[in-house]
Amino acid sequence: MTTQIGILVVGNEILDGIVLDTNSHWIINQLKALNLHVKEKVTVRDEVPEIAKALRRLIADGCTLVFTTGGLGPTHDDKTLSGVAEAFGLPLELNEEALSIVTRQYRDLHERGVIETAEMTEARRKMAVLPKGAKPLDNRVGGAPGVLLDVEGAQIVCLPGVPGELMWIFDNQLLALLKQRVEGAFAEKIIYLPLRDESTLAPIIDEVMKDVPDVYIKSMVKPYGESGIRLWISARGNSQAKVEERVSRVANLLIQLCEEQLPNG
Repeated sequence: MTTQIGILVVGNEILDGIVLDTNSHWIINQLKALNLHVKEKVTVRDEVPEIAKALRRLIADGCTLVFTTGGLGPTHDDKTLSGVAEAFGLPLELNEEALSIVTRQYRDLHERGVIETAEMTEARRKMAVLPKGAKPLDNRVGGAPGVLLDVEGAQIVCLPGVPGELMWIFDNQLLALLKQRVEGAFAEKIIYLPLRDESTLAPIIDEVMKDVPDVYIKSMVKPYGESGIRLWISARGNSQAKVEERVSRVANLLIQLCEEQLPNG
């Protein structure tokens, strides 16, 4: 069964337009490279009921793997894990493995002169309080561990909002786990066509689709000032060599047919 993936972005700063959400974009691209594709993404404020409601909705919509980003830190508005606990009726409890990660990280940050003290304050201790049954994911960049929770037939992965921490945890703690979910092969390519009128693409795409079925062709939004059109071509299958060959063949056909449409073609 294909993994249905959801992403829950948590943070007032996102919805207030203070910070641009680059984390979900990065996650999506990493998953795409593994032939894992996101079904839906939701963004909510730092409010426990909203976080819990969004999680329940993603699970109800069939998502069996849900990533959350943000809200794992030491401050009062870091409420993601409380929202996870509320969503599934779980108590929050101190996790000793998580506490050892937090303790090690603050000791290391102190030894490197990044922070003034390695004292385990209540705020720092808060980052080791997880929903019951959750497992911490090591974080060697910042203080907050990631969190992995298997519940109600789904897997919840909670990642910090700091991009460097999120990326480190994903690459070093999650990648091997995610590769177990990969089904089949995936290939993609983005090409540029020097066409002014997007409507001229329709017959070209129709012709290519007849010649090479089982490909996904999508026109991409133009960057400001760009005169041509970008197309994203992707394909899935059982053989990596075959999907790569199919994508390359489609790209070459599109370029060839486009050139024939140009005045000097």
